[in-house]
Amino acid sequence: MERPNIFDALNTANEIAEEDTAPSQEYQEPTVEQLSMGEDEDPNSHPSDDCTSEEEDLPPEDVDSPDNDSESNEEEDEEPTATHMSSKDGTEWREQSYKQKSKTPSKNVFRVPPNQIPGCQNINSPCDALKLFISEKLIQDVVRYTNLQGLRLKNEAWVLCDEVEIEGLIGALLFMGTRKQSSLSTYSLWDSIYGMPIIRACMSRRRFQDLMTHLRFDDKTTRSTRRRNDTFAPFREFWDEFIRNLGKYYVPGPLLTIDEQLVPFRGRCSFLQYLPSKPDKYGMKIFWIADAENSYPLLGIPYLGRPAGQERQVNLGRNIALELAQPFFKTGRNITLDNFFTDMVLAENLLKNGLTMVGTVRSNKRFLPEPFKTKNRLPLHTSEFAYQQDKTLVYYQGKKKKATVMLSTQHRDGVVDMTSLKKKPEVVLFYNQTKGAVDTIDKLAHCYTVKRKTQRWPLVSFFNCIDLSTIASRCIWSLRFEGHQLSLKDGRANFIQAISESLMLAQVKRRITEVNMPRTLFCTAQMVIKDVEGKVAPRATCSKRKERVGKSKLPKSGSTSTCSARASTFSLTDTSEGRKRKRCLFCNWKQDKKTQQQCFKCSTFMCLQHTRKICPTCCSATAGVTD
Repeated sequence: MERPNIFDALNTANEIAEEDTAPSQEYQEPTVEQLSMGEDEDPNSHPSDDCTSEEEDLPPEDVDSPDNDSESNEEEDEEPTATHMSSKDGTEWREQSYKQKSKTPSKNVFRVPPNQIPGCQNINSPCDALKLFISEKLIQDVVRYTNLQGLRLKNEAWVLCDEVEIEGLIGALLFMGTRKQSSLSTYSLWDSIYGMPIIRACMSRRRFQDLMTHLRFDDKTTRSTRRRNDTFAPFREFWDEFIRNLGKYYVPGPLLTIDEQLVPFRGRCSFLQYLPSKPDKYGMKIFWIADAENSYPLLGIPYLGRPAGQERQVNLGRNIALELAQPFFKTGRNITLDNFFTDMVLAENLLKNGLTMVGTVRSNKRFLPEPFKTKNRLPLHTSEFAYQQDKTLVYYQGKKKKATVMLSTQHRDGVVDMTSLKKKPEVVLFYNQTKGAVDTIDKLAHCYTVKRKTQRWPLVSFFNCIDLSTIASRCIWSLRFEGHQLSLKDGRANFIQAISESLMLAQVKRRITEVNMPRTLFCTAQMVIKDVEGKVAPRATCSKRKERVGKSKLPKSGSTSTCSARASTFSLTDTSEGRKRKRCLFCNWKQDKKTQQQCFKCSTFMCLQHTRKICPTCCSATAGVTD
């Protein structure tokens, strides 16, 4: 006798139950429990559906089949017995996590780039790294627009500037920043006793003030037309080129951070912001996406406020986050955000585009279930989780009167670090490790800033770009020369100083040839050239520099000043008759000592007191001339 198949009966029962037959049927279909347990025949059942008692003796292996395995797995994933929570907008959350799959989801797969700093193989000095971002094109634009502004205001009285002078201006600003003296007045910086000799050798105080007054970054004659559609028009051209340079020479890692930077400013500006939580309170807000590992700025969007005549902006944080993340779609990276940006719609959009996110959530969000909106609900250092298929919600009572709610699409389970005292969830620990990239950039920009007091916001934006370029260039330098002394944590001031001296070198060389250069700066300019050109990049530390200057051999003469002693090391005399008399370069100006004696090599006037005798043989060997 052929054994009946119980699964045929199960399928038949399910099909009949789905058809929902009319109530005029003469029999009632058996339930799935009756068929699987082999119960007695129901009196209302049809005779053709009768099952023999042999079904009770079926072994377990005869009941299993591949089809039934898949159905049972789906039932385990669904877990219909799990408790659910509903939010105000109807979003469903459940308290039990979903069953994890052994395979890593594609959203968490990041492919390491072969080269993190493309196009940086020719960098041999810190100045080369800076010029990747403050490029030659940007310098040329600044020179062109500054000369246009100077000619428009001063006409023929304006002395045209060039690339060398603008680079020297940037170098002077950077050198002031390394000494944290950017806030001092120009009279203090150019003081003959307490000022900075290298800045005085680079340019005069009046020239520095003229350049700062007339410095421009766009054509002012066409600004009014462009400003109708773009409030950022006075600095837009420079900013766009600078942002392109930032993204061109660095490939970020798997972890990114989105946050805002407040550039301090209190002058007239239509998009000035007030943030009481920031140290500077007032300023211009810039939204940044940065690499969480190296704190490298990747892309920035200045917040220009609500345009005139338009309604209040809705979902501003979500739109800005999507715009910043757009260049990194389909890369498997994770983005860390704060509660200004975090939203359920943003999380879903990022998942669709191959990105995950971790962020804090404000308590007034409609997608939060009601228990997660209640404060002080749990004991101290305890957590509660809620889950969706690809999202995890965390409620952590970190303080007695303050709880943290976080949303993550990177984590799929509620792992808690039970070894620590505070028992923080894994989501909270991950957020704390990756949230501070933009804050670190803001801190570094404040440390050795070049910002000077001004009432023009485009100039403040220019100062901010210089500060950001030093941060980005040092990231490139550290990856290019890992372990170098300028790549270490305490080498940033020396790194910026090496950049500033290299930028000022060409301008200092050119000033030496000027006829009207103050004689007191001649020796300083010579020492700057010897100090910078005599060392192979990168530059030595300040302590070694002082040691080298202190050990330099000076002639044993009756010179009355250090300047004259240094100059005497390279002065050779040649009596020249028939020339007009000039003051000795090395004597005190109050003595008014004039002479006809000149150095045959540099034509410097000097009196007999500062003249050194030398034989013709040594003169030929030293200067390369014949008797």
